[in-house]
Amino acid sequence: MKTKDDIRHDIRVQRAKLTLEAIATKSRAAIERLEGVDLVHHSKAIACYLSKPFEVQTQRFIEQCVSRGKRVCVPRRRDDAQGYAWSWVTPRGAWRDGPWHIAEPALYQPVDPAQIEVAIVPAVAVDRQGNRLGHGGGNFDRLLQNVDGPHLALVFDFQVLDAVPVESHDVPVQWIVTDTDTYSVQAVSDNP
Repeated sequence: MKTKDDIRHDIRVQRAKLTLEAIATKSRAAIERLEGVDLVHHSKAIACYLSKPFEVQTQRFIEQCVSRGKRVCVPRRRDDAQGYAWSWVTPRGAWRDGPWHIAEPALYQPVDPAQIEVAIVPAVAVDRQGNRLGHGGGNFDRLLQNVDGPHLALVFDFQVLDAVPVESHDVPVQWIVTDTDTYSVQAVSDNP
């Protein structure tokens, strides 16, 4: 099996081949699939990542959820300590430039992780068993540890692999949504 660093390198090479237009098109397809997943559609409190330029783009999805009256929280760098915490997004709320130039709410509004019904997370790669490979900092694994609701990886189709290496601190996902398909990790034949 390839190492985590080998897989990250391979995915970076594949992502580099995507044009901005291809990212936008594939993102729209993935978000359309995401909105069709019952557990996302019916959730009133959703945790979601704010995308980097080479990931499935989530900003519009977040804005639409908030405009429909759903509560959405996103990762925000903690002011009082290192690491991240979930923070609620508010309509017309101010944003600031966070680490790695990823937007985050300017005002920290703490979230009780028990309120999160579903968490939508990024991944460098994910396998059909629900093992998720992140960017290597462990930030999402730490954020997900106290979220009891299902975890859903939102990725491009080429990021779904046969297997990814797993360590004891890695938090798995229960669903995978791509621009071409939706997978339930518990049972691939389940209807989302």
